Amino acid sequence: MKTILPTDLTAKTKGKLEKEGAFFLLDETPEPTQCEKAAKETLTLTMDDALVELFTSGSTGEPTRVTKTLRQVLADVDTLDADFPTHPLKGTVVFSTVSHQHIYGFLWAVLWPIASHKIITEKRLLFPENIKNALEQASSAVLISSPAHLKRLPLELDWTESRTHLTHLVSSGGPLSEEALKLCQQAFHRTPFEILGSTELDGIAWRQRRFLPNDTVDPTSCLWKAMPGTEIDINPDGIIQVKSERLDPLHWTVGNDKIVMRTGALFTLLGRTDRIVKIEEKRLSLTALEKSLLASGLFTEAKAFLFTEKRDLAVVAVPSEKGQALLSQSKLTLIRAAEHYLREEFEAVLLPHRWRFEPIMPTNSQGKYTIEALQSLFDRRHIEPSLAKVEHHSMELHFKVDERLTFFEGHFPQWPILPGVAQVHLVIEEAHRYLKTPQEVNCISNLKFMSIIRPKTKIMITCLFDPESMKMKFSLTSADRSTRYSCGTIHFATDKKDND
Repeated sequence: MKTILPTDLTAKTKGKLEKEGAFFLLDETPEPTQCEKAAKETLTLTMDDALVELFTSGSTGEPTRVTKTLRQVLADVDTLDADFPTHPLKGTVVFSTVSHQHIYGFLWAVLWPIASHKIITEKRLLFPENIKNALEQASSAVLISSPAHLKRLPLELDWTESRTHLTHLVSSGGPLSEEALKLCQQAFHRTPFEILGSTELDGIAWRQRRFLPNDTVDPTSCLWKAMPGTEIDINPDGIIQVKSERLDPLHWTVGNDKIVMRTGALFTLLGRTDRIVKIEEKRLSLTALEKSLLASGLFTEAKAFLFTEKRDLAVVAVPSEKGQALLSQSKLTLIRAAEHYLREEFEAVLLPHRWRFEPIMPTNSQGKYTIEALQSLFDRRHIEPSLAKVEHHSMELHFKVDERLTFFEGHFPQWPILPGVAQVHLVIEEAHRYLKTPQEVNCISNLKFMSIIRPKTKIMITCLFDPESMKMKFSLTSADRSTRYSCGTIHFATDKKDND
């Protein structure tokens, strides 16, 4: 018997695992037969038996399973404390923004604190206010975080007391931007201990970037250093390969990143390998397409992928200031500008078929993009903002109500209107996407519907979230606020786990 840590606990995921005979020990409503079965199981493991099964992030396709043996997990625990240049003290409280369902959270926020006599905490810190309050209450603290949380640190909060208690800051799960690095320096007066790794390769290397007196990053601190007990090399294609007791100590395991080896066993990370797909029998590098979109100056982020069912090439991108100016004219204007730039490098048949423009790229708690999340943006139940202003805990989204929204079906054939329940659903979904609010709701108060919303109506959603009370005020109005459609206060549940 082994432990399975799924990436989430949605009905879809649970259904798949239950069909395979899995049962959920920590489910809210466990079946008696499951509990009886678990109680009768005798857990006997050899060093090379499977202990835990995790899933990859799904950033390049369907999440795949990775099994870790007892020997590999113990090797992880033995070396984690040695990774730090300076060791946290025993009794230090370890706080985390990341889930134990991913290998980063499982190792650093669960196993490492237990093995090194540190205090483990049950709840994840989902918002900056939670981080601030938790650090202030601990005499000595370590924060295990993802880039997704560090890049949203609001400097309007007073971090003075928090940083005096924070002894170590760790970041992993995705690339940490220089902007996020500066926020960490300003808020905590320290830069994170960054870990490079993956579910397949485990922890690979680390670095801690430093700022020079002129506020630029010291280039020598940008190099990555192999973790203890880890050998790193490159294969003939320039791709990283790793050998360690945590993987296969006798053979190289090849990763997905291109690197350049430097002197002193240090290396520079060049980014993901080319993801090659075939369209109309022609090969296309999705990585090259994304780089070209960024080089156009129209976007700050771009992700390209194929829809699994139709093999349509799709792009989700965050417009730059230049791109936003074109988007304000129309979506087609921005698409045409992007296509004009791409045609200089790619044949017409290789141009994207579907486009989606977002104010913020959707990521999970690890700061990673998943294909499933990107594909869901094209669902007809989602709106696409033409203009968005997303700040610390507030947002304004401008959009035109698409007549193809599924919520119009049945309301009413001759004179369609957007139902009130659909309006509230849209608010909850978009707030979760952009403000990372929960999706579980306790109740809604002061709910009012003042005007009817018809297809093609131009709407502005305004939300103001208070993480202390877990309440969010919202309103749907016209762009100039002259017409009010609905408003209310959403009370989010506070006792539910966020499963990304």
